[in-house]
Amino acid sequence: MRRLLTVLLAVLLLGGCATVPTKGTIRSGSREGLAPELGGVGVEAKPPRPNVDELAIVSGFLEAMSDSQAFDVAREYMTADAAGAWHPETRTIVYDQQPDSLTQRPGGGGVQLTARKIATIDERGEWIPAGPDERADFLFKVKKVNGQNRVNAAPPGAYLGNNQVDLKLAPRDLYFFNPTRDLLVADPVYLPLNLSQGQAATQLIQELLKGPTSRLGNGVISLAPPGTEVQVSVPVDLGVATVALNDTAGALREQDRRLLAAQIVWTLNQISLRAKITVGGAPLLPDDPDVLPFTNFSQYDPTVPSGALTDLYGLKDGLVQRIVGLDGASDIAAKPLDSSQLHLYRAESFAVDLRGDSGAIVTTKKNGDKVVVYAKLDSTEKADPVKMIPVEGETLRPSYDNQDNLWILDRADTASPRLRVRNHDGNLSLVAVSFHGDRPLVLRMAPDGVRAVLVMKSKSTGKTYVQTGTVQQTGVGAKTLTLGTFRQLRLPLNAITDAAWNKQGLLVVGRSATGSTTGSTTAGQTWMVNVDGSSLQLLPGSLPDFDAQKVASNPNKETLPVVQDAAGHVHWLSKDLLWVAMDPDNNGPRVIPTYPG
Repeated sequence: MRRLLTVLLAVLLLGGCATVPTKGTIRSGSREGLAPELGGVGVEAKPPRPNVDELAIVSGFLEAMSDSQAFDVAREYMTADAAGAWHPETRTIVYDQQPDSLTQRPGGGGVQLTARKIATIDERGEWIPAGPDERADFLFKVKKVNGQNRVNAAPPGAYLGNNQVDLKLAPRDLYFFNPTRDLLVADPVYLPLNLSQGQAATQLIQELLKGPTSRLGNGVISLAPPGTEVQVSVPVDLGVATVALNDTAGALREQDRRLLAAQIVWTLNQISLRAKITVGGAPLLPDDPDVLPFTNFSQYDPTVPSGALTDLYGLKDGLVQRIVGLDGASDIAAKPLDSSQLHLYRAESFAVDLRGDSGAIVTTKKNGDKVVVYAKLDSTEKADPVKMIPVEGETLRPSYDNQDNLWILDRADTASPRLRVRNHDGNLSLVAVSFHGDRPLVLRMAPDGVRAVLVMKSKSTGKTYVQTGTVQQTGVGAKTLTLGTFRQLRLPLNAITDAAWNKQGLLVVGRSATGSTTGSTTAGQTWMVNVDGSSLQLLPGSLPDFDAQKVASNPNKETLPVVQDAAGHVHWLSKDLLWVAMDPDNNGPRVIPTYPG
């Protein structure tokens, strides 16, 4: 079984605790320049003490699992048969540890673990949130061996309480390319903190060369040919990691070599390492410096560092607007976007492409037909005519990716919602998707055009939830686009109304299911969460005094989160982490904010 998880099993991620955290470390989707988190501490595994009771031996066994380097010590708590049958590398079950989680059964009947399951970490290090009714219950049977109590029932993997979360686990990203090979896509896995830089670099590169996890599947591309391996390890000297690849990568063309180098450089940069890459002893990129500058690969930045992404737009009384003044250069105001032919229409929703030069609206024609209309934002010339795509039924706000693809989901209020994508050439393609009867309420595509986040309404419960999905190529010749591999985030939130991509991962609007710092569960608030559903936390800064309903955001590092409240008023989180109202007196008309994306 993979070496990675053998180390991972002693660590876990805090993300599904019984209460919602409101502060603490948030995993960033981009980590360049951050200091390496290699100093994790935690419980050191110790061998069993003599003459202890059943409860103490099981408690010690669970505690010993938290030492990532000493599963052999944990096996000392077990009988020989149980130790031989135990395979902690298969998976890690993260459970909600409480003072009464362990109880002694009467009459030497063993020790019962009773706890809610928070998540499972699989053999690739993927965090998989548990369902609301999933349990981590297990009966640890105990047997006397030479007069000493020993665990005689092997659990299915490792069991870890949530008290060791931030002490040892570091979320890391493996980087792959989107199908057009112009943007990197982050694939999160989890590595322990208590590794040297060389160990951390070795495990990151080994996992990178294995290819993407099941979350992304064939939706992304790795330029490492099958069979590419790092020779022995990745040594680190003075902040430079030497990645010595075997000869398999030697057959790559120059451009593919450069893209493989980008994957490696970005993957190592998050632990503050520069990269020197060789193939069969020769430089992977012979015309570049031996130590590859990170800036040589900045054009593949998944956060799309374009100034256009920070421009805010909106709808006021159904008319497209450009919102100015967030930068302090002028008074804050929504100004009619009358430089665009889109201003001639009454819109239900409004999307802007990532370059800020085109937009799309959902509107209804005079004859009652509903259409998506798209056009230039700064042109009223007939040479730039508006174009229309017929839609049916409830149509969600369209969404753009960085390739200027326009994603349109209509028939959302039917049993068979329809997803289509209009590419930059104007061709419209059907994207296969099945929501199994649940109703989509919000669709937001990531700039890479591979990942989607959706707000859904359950057919069976009527509750709303958030899930991510991946666009993959399926069918004969892999020519059919399919949105699938859905991962429900299992967030402890109620009445979820919106979600958007953000530099931290995702922003989600909803009400705390367990209470909040204001003591109220009735107001919608804006939360940050990792794309795998872990580390749910309130946005940092001052507590809002409004009921959040919609959020505008995108992955650009300079984009300020903007929220529309239940009364239709707009607020944004300033760089000073203060909520600022666009209309402090709340006398203005309703404005629905939107950023490019």
